[in-house]
Amino acid sequence: MSDLIGSVANLTGYRDRDLIDSTFVSVLGDWLDPIELNLYRCVGDASDLRLLLQAGMIKGSGMRAGDPSWTPLDALPALSGRPQFDQAFGCDEPLLDLPMNGNDSPWLNLFPVWAGARRFGIIELISEQPLLPVQLRLVDGLLKIYRNQISLLDYSERDSLTGLLNRKTFDEQFLKCLDTMTGNGHAAEGSPTWWLGVIDVDHFKRVNDGFGHLIGDEVLLLVARLLRTAFHHSEHLYRFGGEEFIVLLRADNSDEAHLAFDFFRQQLSAFDFPQVGQVTASVGFTRLHLMDNASGAVDRADRAVYHAKHNGRNQVHSYEVLVKVGVLEEVNNSGEIELF
Repeated sequence: MSDLIGSVANLTGYRDRDLIDSTFVSVLGDWLDPIELNLYRCVGDASDLRLLLQAGMIKGSGMRAGDPSWTPLDALPALSGRPQFDQAFGCDEPLLDLPMNGNDSPWLNLFPVWAGARRFGIIELISEQPLLPVQLRLVDGLLKIYRNQISLLDYSERDSLTGLLNRKTFDEQFLKCLDTMTGNGHAAEGSPTWWLGVIDVDHFKRVNDGFGHLIGDEVLLLVARLLRTAFHHSEHLYRFGGEEFIVLLRADNSDEAHLAFDFFRQQLSAFDFPQVGQVTASVGFTRLHLMDNASGAVDRADRAVYHAKHNGRNQVHSYEVLVKVGVLEEVNNSGEIELF
């Protein structure tokens, strides 16, 4: 019992979502000894949800890594393609003791996962025998603790208005993106290439002044919804303050990044906002480098936004391209110490 309490204490001590996920799976696996155990997040559009593995373990092999957050949606298994998973995701109670080979073992158990009103995942547990009542009580108790931890993270990490990640979380995730890169100042071959985009809603003060702050808040909510639709699950989306948003995007090259940001710009400008009508945004983006710091990267992207604002708005510009053609002067703020 003391070992279990210690494991739970470790789980509640983390403030990193990946660590919480992997620790939760490890604790469940240690105490249930399943054949296989996987924690999935359901990502993508509501009409086409996909299963993204967060953490897993296989008996005899130990823990296995989850899917990278930048995995393309079409490379992930569709929730609708696994009817039992689809059924479990929509249920309040788990689906238990589903025979996988006729009437013989192993047995499949599926547990829906939610935090507050947000249903977001599935636990797949494959056991040699049907789960005993005492094992089910253990799973139920650990699930409650896990859900509470995720709810607390959501409260501290998300902007209260839009539900997007907040500025505090951006600083932490920025460093995680850099950790995935190796090499001398650039991403080495095979490592992900990250881009930071700053999105600033055009003439937002006119919306607040002309229609009131309640309508202004509704516009921001709808902008956040369009961001989620345009960038799917694989990007990190943040409200940076006021009408400014940030996207951390994985793309192979500048052209691909430009297409992604311009797709959002087009979706936004084509949307008919209630009472307000058309709303546009100016977008600037920059490539991340190994020795970058958050403020330096944001500053480079902001310079590209500034150029868009003073050249017609409703545009997307790359900082590196603007430097290359001589419109902007290059600034070297990578590796500077940030003082606050």
